[in-house]
Amino acid sequence: MATQKLFEEQTEYLVNLLLQDEDDLDIGFRCMEDPVEDSEALKAVGQRLRQLGDLIDQEYMDSFTRDFQRVAAQQATAQACELFSDTVNQFCKERADGNLSIELNLLKVSVSLGTYVAKKMPALCREIKIAMQSFINSELQERITEAGGWANVQIE
Repeated sequence: MATQKLFEEQTEYLVNLLLQDEDDLDIGFRCMEDPVEDSEALKAVGQRLRQLGDLIDQEYMDSFTRDFQRVAAQQATAQACELFSDTVNQFCKERADGNLSIELNLLKVSVSLGTYVAKKMPALCREIKIAMQSFINSELQERITEAGGWANVQIE
């Protein structure tokens, strides 16, 4: 159970790093002020994920953003998380990058969608953060933990 809690704290820290404005590093997220174990490794993972670039076309991103905005406006957190998860999984099924593992494809798409929505619609940052964390914790935790945790995630 302690491993799950640590993973969730590290995931929250990583998502906060990813969603912060690159020009404004002092955004006041709680976990940014209270670093978690392996915070330097998490920062390195976050930087590599940002550098991956995204293969998701603009129309697909805009469509997802509109759908996510509509669901979030209804204050339906569970549905927003489900929409996020379904979208990531569907995109990976349709257009997976053959050079990356399944886990990295899922992670790359979730980061691409999340950062796009946060930049395009800053008012949805809280909701997209919750959806990203929920997806990573439910879909990727076991695989990342088995690989040795976030500090051992190999992103090239």
